[in-house]
Amino acid sequence: MTDRPNNPRAFAEVVSIDVWRTPYANGTGEADLHIDVGFFEGRLGADALAGSPVRFRLSLKRAEIHVFRDQANIIEIPASSVAREALVASKAKTTTTQSRSIKGAVKAALANGKPRLDLDLDAKGGTEITKRIEKDEDLGEMRIAHRKIPDGRGYVFTIQPATARKLDGSAWDPAVPRMKLRDTKAGRKRGDPPEVTVQIHCRREDLHIEDPTIVDATVWNGGLLSRNKQIAVEQYIKKEVLAMGLPCGDLSDSFATVILADAVSVEER
Repeated sequence: MTDRPNNPRAFAEVVSIDVWRTPYANGTGEADLHIDVGFFEGRLGADALAGSPVRFRLSLKRAEIHVFRDQANIIEIPASSVAREALVASKAKTTTTQSRSIKGAVKAALANGKPRLDLDLDAKGGTEITKRIEKDEDLGEMRIAHRKIPDGRGYVFTIQPATARKLDGSAWDPAVPRMKLRDTKAGRKRGDPPEVTVQIHCRREDLHIEDPTIVDATVWNGGLLSRNKQIAVEQYIKKEVLAMGLPCGDLSDSFATVILADAVSVEER
């Protein structure tokens, strides 16, 4: 992979990515690598891309997280440090608001260090009480498998839903390191250590496309409407990916590779 400054690129409506590491420890030259990836259902179409003749919803049925070492292979990844859980629960923090009105005025005070609630039921008007509730919503489980890239350049984590049709939420707890990095030239006197590159890959067949709607039918010159929708969706996705500077294969091929996100690790300070 090409070493470059940290500048995450992502198909933000569908995936998110953030990559950081701890400082390299003196003596061992090791650091913890953290990877935060999330999956969403994106609503894409004419409002997001001027001139697009189609609207649709997009999510992923399967994804691969690729972790690449630096080009010079200065950074090593100890095999024993790679996270190997096979099943994780995906959660998302949700906030709900509950409101209710009480006749009269509500006065809250403290008495002897304990809350006291005084109600004046004869007062005119009412008081609305609003309560915000935050909780972790269970989005189902994700199956995770990992493999080593054949040339030793890094690792791949394959993620797919265990029961649902599509990926939704965080793949794992980002506070838990995915692996350790070892700087084999930790004693350098000048310059910074190289970083690893992390990408989110999928195949064309992994794209879950729903509710495609032709917005401007005048752009089509006959042909089957269902095929026109598919072509329009594929063109939209490819244009978005290429605009980020990421490669995208021929999406008429179900095995074509799409890179949806790309980020370089950064030292946490």
